[in-house]
Formats: sequence, C-alpha cells, structure tokens
Amino acid sequence: MVRSVAAAIAGLGLLGACAQAVNDPLAVAGIYPGLAPNPVYRGELPRVLYAAEDTPANQGLLYTSMHDSSAAGQYASLAVAAEAPSDMRSALGEVLYAIDPDTAPAWGPKSTGIVSGWAGTGYGAARATAEMATAIQQGLASDGSAALKQYGPDAVACAENTLRRADRVVALTQEALAEPTEQPALLQQIYDVAQHMLRGSDAGLDPATCGLEEARRVLDPLALSEGEGG
Repeated sequence: MVRSVAAAIAGLGLLGACAQAVNDPLAVAGIYPGLAPNPVYRGELPRVLYAAEDTPANQGLLYTSMHDSSAAGQYASLAVAAEAPSDMRSALGEVLYAIDPDTAPAWGPKSTGIVSGWAGTGYGAARATAEMATAIQQGLASDGSAALKQYGPDAVACAENTLRRADRVVALTQEALAEPTEQPALLQQIYDVAQHMLRGSDAGLDPATCGLEEARRVLDPLALSEGEGG
C-alpha cells in the first residue's frame, strides 16, 4: 500500500519537485524558500521598492504601505455600509489597525474564516509610509541617479500627504468609536480621507494632493535604474 501511494505521488511529479528545476512564479518570487533564488535587485531604493528586512514577508515599504492603506480604505467602506453598530465598530477597529496597530482597540485576535488576525499586516501604513519617506530623502542626500533626483521629491510629497491623511483618519476613527451612537457624516468623512491615502484628492497627480498610487507611479523608473540610495 505504501509503495502504491508513493508510486502515485511520483507519477504526479511531487516527489522530485525539490530536486527538479521549477517553473513556478511563486518559487521564483521566493514564496517557497529554497526552491529558487530571488532575482538580484539592481534598482535604487531597495528597501522601498523591493524588500525591507523588518516588514511582513520582507515586502518593500511602498508595497506594505499601499497594502495597509488599501485595508484601511476597505474597512472604512464597510463601516459606512454596516447595519449593526457592532459591525461598524469592528470595521473601524480594522481601520485603526491597518494604519497604526498601536491605536487599535484591545479587542484581541479576530477570526476570519480559517485565519485569525486582522486585515492589516501589523506593520501599519503610517509607519511604512514614514520610513519610505525617510529612505527616499536619504537617497536624495546621497549620490543618487538623475531619475531619483527628478522623481524622489514628488514621491516624498505624496508620502507626506499620506501621513497627514493617516493621522486624520486615526483621529476621526477614534472620535467615532468614542461616540455611543452612529454618526453617518463622520463615517463618510473617515471613508473619504482613507480613500485619499491611496488615490490622492482631486486628480491625485499634483504633489500637493497626491497619494501612494502617484508615489508608486513616479518611483517605478527607479526600480530599473542603478544608483545609490536605500
């Protein structure tokens, strides 16, 4: 019986998977440690655009910030749409955790399907964005490329806009949680500002109004250029 099971598994090609060349995008991305090496990143701002040593799954700061900002916006939307006060408060707790876990209510782990935890990464959009802005500024102060000098200031402006919005969302959300009754206008304001963290306000392209999506757009060329900067 054991031999027949092993033969069946071998027939599926599973026994030799670790010993064979793997044509698997997850392996190439390093999702399965040991199967395939990560490609060498040769662009600028590696901690921002490629990998950071202290983020969940070692994702870059820009990705982490956008992920957590997206979670905040999603749960702000759920808070607006919630019919039960408990659902509204739960969604607002997720908003806080996604932006700054230290500000989230001490409600303990939440169960979502088979995964216990919160929607955010636990790093926080505010922290990731602040560290991203610092890394870009350090790159600008060093011998960075022409592309970094051209696009870096706009990316920093977008990050700083996002930080101001994050602070505003946290303050408004804490205000909403402190109220004994639901306030639709306040929930809508939380939603609007949370959306601007990613999209920016107005067209989202002006450095005075842009958000993380514009920061990503202006930083994309740096992933292809070689130069100094962390």
